[in-house]
Amino acid sequence: MQGALKIFTLARIPVYVHWSFSLLTFFLLYYGWYAQMDLSSFLIFLFLFLALFVSVILHEYGHALTARHYGVKTKDIILLPIGGLARLEELPKKPLQEFVVAAAGPAVNLILAFLLGVVLWLEYNGEVGRIFSSRGTLILRWHRVIPMLFVLNLSLAIMNLIPAFPLDGGRMLRAALAIKLGRLKATQIASYLGQGFSILLVGYGVYRRDFMSMVMGFFLFSMARKEYRLLKTENILSQHLIETTMKSAYPVLYATDSLIDFLSSLPNNQKTDFLVLNPADQSFHGILSAKKIKELQKAKTDNLLIGAVSNADFPTLTTEQNVAEGLSVLRSVSINFLPVLRDQKFVGILDYDSINQLLKTKSN
Repeated sequence: MQGALKIFTLARIPVYVHWSFSLLTFFLLYYGWYAQMDLSSFLIFLFLFLALFVSVILHEYGHALTARHYGVKTKDIILLPIGGLARLEELPKKPLQEFVVAAAGPAVNLILAFLLGVVLWLEYNGEVGRIFSSRGTLILRWHRVIPMLFVLNLSLAIMNLIPAFPLDGGRMLRAALAIKLGRLKATQIASYLGQGFSILLVGYGVYRRDFMSMVMGFFLFSMARKEYRLLKTENILSQHLIETTMKSAYPVLYATDSLIDFLSSLPNNQKTDFLVLNPADQSFHGILSAKKIKELQKAKTDNLLIGAVSNADFPTLTTEQNVAEGLSVLRSVSINFLPVLRDQKFVGILDYDSINQLLKTKSN
């Protein structure tokens, strides 16, 4: 994904770190100086920070693997300065499934906290110890690492269980409300509660001069509003069939056209995907993607026909599907339209422009 660096793939789910994560480097250096840490304390501080984000990754894998159990795939996991995000391809179909998926993340942190608590009980007689000295200087020593990790995982679980959307607790609340109210109304209520909590968090950050609280508040506010708008859009699209939205008039190429003549007519920076039809019966032959065109412009293409280089392996849609389903499939591919079939015969295309036109009409 753009603006993020892939760090590894586990259980077929890629994990990315967002570019803004690099800003934490300056925060860590500043905080180490501000808290008057010695070198040993600062190294332990870095270790705890990395351990916290390992816990965040495990938290997100709790969501992702539970969603997989219900047949929902996860696109990726993204690490952000304020936490992680497992991007599911779709919401679980049933509210109870969504509730379990949302609860799985905090459950992972509670399990980690329990295991660390057992170690504390056995090794340290259950004593977490005092973390801050009376002078306010942060004292970190290796024997305090396990108590700190216990506190961090317990705090991560408790914070995420706050019933403020889009935190996990807010998603659990949304799922519970959806049983009686439906997902759209439940999301609206959970979103309003989440935005209210975000405003309080920003206010707290301003009052305490806590920059991270302010950033988290703004981020949660934006996410709560965005997810409700996305679900509202999906609800509108689900009420219309692709047959009523697709385009029946569009530019096409033919499988028997000369490839070299076509390429010579294109600008070097073109980014358009092209539909390829069979000229005899106007049936669907394939798609010539912008990515493929870029490759062909650098290769030798003498005597080739467009039909020989077009690709028919892209998914197709049917007129009976609703537009929300079509948009979901369209987002899963790297091209800007998909062919539409009726009784296995090609009848049109669904692209982002036709979807936007539908939304524009319904919003007026």
